[in-house]
Amino acid sequence: MDIKNINLGIFGHIDHGKTSLARVLTEVASTSSLDKLPESKKRGITIDIGFSSFKLGNYLITLVDAPGHADLIRAVVSAADIIDLAILIVDAKEGPKTQTGEHLLILDNFKIPTIVVLSKIDIASKEDIKKTENFVRAILNSTENLKDSKILKISTKENIGIEDLKNTLKETLNSMDIVRNTEDYFKMPIDHGFPIKGIGTVITGTILKGTVEVGDVLKILPLNIEVKVKSIQRFKENVNRAYAGDRVGMALQGIDSKELFRGCLLTSINSKLKVVKNIVAKIKISNIFKYNLKPRMKVHLNIGMLVIPATVIPFQRINIKGKIENIILKEISKGEECYCAFQLEEEAVAEIGDKILITRLDLPPTTLRICGNGEIIDFSTVEELNIKKEIIKRGTIRIDKNRILIEGLATSKKGAEKLINSEIVVPEKNIVGKIKGTFGTKGYLIAHFDGKVENKDTVLLKRLVRWN
Repeated sequence: MDIKNINLGIFGHIDHGKTSLARVLTEVASTSSLDKLPESKKRGITIDIGFSSFKLGNYLITLVDAPGHADLIRAVVSAADIIDLAILIVDAKEGPKTQTGEHLLILDNFKIPTIVVLSKIDIASKEDIKKTENFVRAILNSTENLKDSKILKISTKENIGIEDLKNTLKETLNSMDIVRNTEDYFKMPIDHGFPIKGIGTVITGTILKGTVEVGDVLKILPLNIEVKVKSIQRFKENVNRAYAGDRVGMALQGIDSKELFRGCLLTSINSKLKVVKNIVAKIKISNIFKYNLKPRMKVHLNIGMLVIPATVIPFQRINIKGKIENIILKEISKGEECYCAFQLEEEAVAEIGDKILITRLDLPPTTLRICGNGEIIDFSTVEELNIKKEIIKRGTIRIDKNRILIEGLATSKKGAEKLINSEIVVPEKNIVGKIKGTFGTKGYLIAHFDGKVENKDTVLLKRLVRWN
């Protein structure tokens, strides 16, 4: 029987029971799991992604325990990038909170199949449970991809519903077609790095694509340092080779653990990954995000395991006379799609096709801060994109001795000369004209039209000028 490796994320608001459920399911504890980190113990909340595992039929399931506290959305977003299936926990008595909604939005944006679990049913009344179930169903119905998610009821304290949850997990996994990309180059975000006496630097992570063997020479980006794989472990077992989807620990030769940081990525020497500070993405704003995004606004961008501050510049691509032009947008609102250029404040490791999530972490945690999501299409700078803005000027037709003049588009002969050969329109009559020359010294223009115009008709001149 082939064992399939699955990454299962556990999400939910603080104190709604994520770590308790992870503890009930866990058979093998691993990196930062079950709040072992000193900082977690001190603060009494999960502050980093925890990992542990258990077997379920022919599945080896890695549990990814994501923090629920409002300030730790960065780690939650990082967890969503490496999982196949999610459990969203909601306290049956308390009901959904703001962070519940944020986690659900992240899962919806990343299109991750989700099972909702109502926890602590041993201390909730029947009325509380029903009310919470109805509320959760209403939220699910507002999503794009999670409308059919199952809602289960459990109590880890009384061991109620745990077997039902395991069976549902197995049924869901059996119905999913999880395809691992093992043929492509190797790619693994590093989530932890530490020294072990007698072994050296050990790193842990989840392989996103490709395979790795003991003896392979790889590189770490953005450090651009070559390393050699000395050994590989998959949940305490030594293996010679690991594949996309596996959660592994590796001993590496050629790097000091002190050099590593969140955002480092282990990859093949011939990797397509780039170290970038500019990203262009096609994005969609969430239907329930309350605010507008405007040019030069500060946002946070999730790229893989990193959440990076960035300046956003939204634009649209328009075909103007057979040429595609990038035109600045004054603002974008909920439900809208467009292109965005992002100027990153820190370096990121990315490739074309990577998914991104846009957040406004400057907003209060009581507000839904997920702006939207997108896909990277380019790494051009704002200057290279040559983004333009449309300027509309209004003028008035003045008929003088059968000569059609236009006033109001320029204030001097020099200014008027710059407009020669420009196209103009009479919007109310759908008549198109062309500026042929100037008249006098006060900026009057001579124009020809493809239809009959009259004295005092309004004309519009639309021009593209470089934005910024």
